[in-house]
Order: sequence, then structure tokens, then C-alpha cells
Amino acid sequence: MDELRHEVLWFGEAPSAQGAREFANRRLTIASIGDDAPLPPLAGVAAAVFAFPKRDREGLFAVAAAHARTLVDYGVRVELIAPDDATTGRVQARLGAAIALPNVSVRTTPCGFEVAEAAARHDAGYKPRTDLEIVVAANREPIRKVDEPLFQRAFQHCRRIALVELTGGRSDARVFAVHMTVDRSDAGVWPQPAFAKLDRNDKIAREFQNYRDFADKFIPFGLRPNVQDVVVGGERSLLVGNFVDRSESLWDLARRKLAATAVTALIDETLGGWRDQAYASDPAHGSVARAMIGAGLCKPDLIRPRFAEVAREQGVTITPDALWDKLLGLQQRYRVAPVHGDLHGENVRVRNGQAILIDLASVARGPLTADLAALETWLAFELPPERPEDQYEDCAWREEIRRLYAPAAFQHPPGPCDPTSDLGWMSTIVRQIRHMGIAAQSCPTEYQTAVAVQLLRRCQWDDGPPADRYRRGVGYVVAAALAEDAQRRSPST
Repeated sequence: MDELRHEVLWFGEAPSAQGAREFANRRLTIASIGDDAPLPPLAGVAAAVFAFPKRDREGLFAVAAAHARTLVDYGVRVELIAPDDATTGRVQARLGAAIALPNVSVRTTPCGFEVAEAAARHDAGYKPRTDLEIVVAANREPIRKVDEPLFQRAFQHCRRIALVELTGGRSDARVFAVHMTVDRSDAGVWPQPAFAKLDRNDKIAREFQNYRDFADKFIPFGLRPNVQDVVVGGERSLLVGNFVDRSESLWDLARRKLAATAVTALIDETLGGWRDQAYASDPAHGSVARAMIGAGLCKPDLIRPRFAEVAREQGVTITPDALWDKLLGLQQRYRVAPVHGDLHGENVRVRNGQAILIDLASVARGPLTADLAALETWLAFELPPERPEDQYEDCAWREEIRRLYAPAAFQHPPGPCDPTSDLGWMSTIVRQIRHMGIAAQSCPTEYQTAVAVQLLRRCQWDDGPPADRYRRGVGYVVAAALAEDAQRRSPST
């Protein structure tokens, strides 16, 4: 069975005899499509050519605008060709959005072989499985129709895939464990599950580059997803790799007080290769907060005003701008290393005590303490799924946060909480990470500053249920107290 793609759809002015021969010489078959004809099945199509005449042809412009995104989503190369510069100008003016898509090219009076050679060299991949059954488990949100071609291309060897969504971040990305059923394998019908991440083209491209630059050489093979494919669509792409089967999230383990071994493994083994790089040079001097902003870990202008209002109601009157001024004015020392940039309890999977990362979208170089602060604050301030979402104030949680995040608790790690407390799990993991953070800092205020920045980062979003917004407001108040204490204990610029 031929799984390669040999068809070329031709819209508009018919190809010249020489042009047709060039396609035939490359074993590509041309199918002429009228302006009013529906788009044919695209499984076998490698390229589409829109040949514009000198005169205006409204129907052809409409067809190109309507179908360009779909063609690109199916891996098809799109060639827009014009007979002169004036026509090219009209094409660019009328089809600007289509031209901006990946694998779309505009050519003026191309040579007879030029378009055929571009089509032949384009890697459209194997024929997508257009009848692929896609099931999202646990009644989660279905895959959008416009994204289905990406899965049909990535999992063309399957007849069915079941997607188990792995959540935790606040971007528009969706991350899945993909359980496959194949029908063309001598080994069996249920291969090991895959990992798939769906996001904007630019974000997936960056993450793929991060895997190559930061993961392949610095994270042990078995402690990271190993990317197998990147499927590029018109606006979104799919990153596909291997997945850790029979694992669970660090978040689930933490709430059962079983995460201590995994946290140690995460910092010392999984991220150890990155963290070692911090000692290849002397500590940097300046503001830890400024370094974290420069690494893209927080964007001060995105802090939502709601949380400053909540703080004022509790007697904390400092504005976000004034709070940042305090943090940015600190003169500190810190070591720099690759940092994950979005380390939280649901992008770490754990199996047999091993901690495996599943998301490298935000990797950058930043302060060594940034990842520890991110993980600690996420685990302490994230709303557990078993807590009621509509309950705004949680007095017991807030009292424990006051104890754990008092400024003095960053000079000496806090002690254990009441052993009968329902929040013992939170206290246990915060204390473990706090010890690591204080041990890793290069000056007395580095770690508490990193924590303050990570708490303010959480205030960049004010969506979510009331209970979640309440916790973010508490985070703002904590960040203000930590900044005030750091300013008092540090020389300012």
C-alpha cells in the first residue's frame, strides 16, 4: 500500500505543456480543480497550485482564501503564482493572511521546473488517516475540528486514539497522553502511549528547539519526553514524543505526602545537569527580580489590578508598580543556569521514584533559585481539585500560609505543622523545597525574592473560580511582605 503523497491540485490558469511535463517527470499527478468545485480529499495531496491570470478572477481569490488554512493543516504545500508584478501585488494584498501561513509561497513568472521541483522536495509526510477515531477521555473538551488534521497526520498509523488530558498550565496549549490502537503492526495493536502537545506554531517551534538545545544533552534520556515528530499546521502545531506510562503527576503524589523522593530526584537528577551549569562561572550581581523578568518568567505589566484591590482591603496599600520598584532596586548575588520556567506539579510525571518532565516550552537562563520558587509556590497556592471552587475564603489554609511564608521563614526554614492538620502535606513539601532554596541561594534575600516574583506571576491571571482568585490575592499580600523585608535587609541601588 502506497502511503506517500503524489497528487497536486491545480486551481486557475491551466499549466503549460512544459510545466505539466515537469510535474510528470517527478511522478506528481496534476488534478485540475474549478473555482466552484468542492475541495477534494486531501490524504494523497502533496501540493496545491493557484495560478492567477492577469485579469481579476474573484472566484480564484475566494477559493485560495477559503482553502489555504485547510491545505496547510493537511501538510500540503501551497504555491501562489502570478504572470507579472501587478498580479503579484494583487495576490499579496488580497491574500495576506494566507501568505503568512507556513509552506505558502508566492512566485512571479516562475521557470517551468521551479514549482514542480518545490512540490517534489516538500515533505508532506505520509497520507493522513482521515477516518481516525479521536476520543477525549473523561468527558473533557473535544478536539476542535480545525485541529483534527494534525492528529490525523501524526497518528496516521492508528485507527483510534484516546486522549487523556494532562493539565496545569494557564496557556492555550493542550497536553495529552495518547493511547493508540493500530491495525498495521505485527507486534500488536496497543503500542506504548505517546505524548502530544498542541499549541501555536511559534510556541511549538520554540519548545522543539528547547528540547534540542537544553534537553538532549543535559537531561537523562529516560527523564524527559523524546520528541519523535513535529506536525506543523496553519496556526497550530503538534509536538509528539514518547510518554511515561503508568506514571502519576507530582501534584497527586504531593497531596498524599508521597512526593519527597520524587522532588529530590527532580532537582538532583532530572534537572541536575542544568543546575550544575550555575557553578561554571561566578555569581551575577544585580536584582534577582530583574533577571527573572529578563528570562521571561514574569511580566510586571500583566499583574491584574484585582489583587492590589484585595490587598488594600487587608491594609496592604502598596501598588504593583511600587512593589516592583522595591524588588528591582535590590542589589543581590545569584547564580545563573538553565531554568524550566514553568515548573509545577502537573508537568512532572513520577514513576518508580523517577521524576520525568513533560513540558519544556519556557526554558531560559535565569537565577538558580527560580525553579525551586516556582514549584514551591505552585504546590502551596494552587487550588487542589478536592477543594470546593466556590468557597472564597479558606481561613485554615491562610493561617498555614502565614506561618510558612512569614519573612523569618526564609532565614530559617519553618518547622512542621500540627500533625493532625489536613494541610500537613502542603507543609511537608514546602519545607522540603524551602531547605533546597535557601541552600542554593547566593545571598540572604535571593530565594525569598524569587518566591515573591513567582507569587506575582500568579497574579497575571484573574480567571478561574473564586477560591483560586482568593489564593492569588493572598499571594500578592505575601509578596509585598517579602519584598518589604528583602529591601530592609539588603543594600539598595
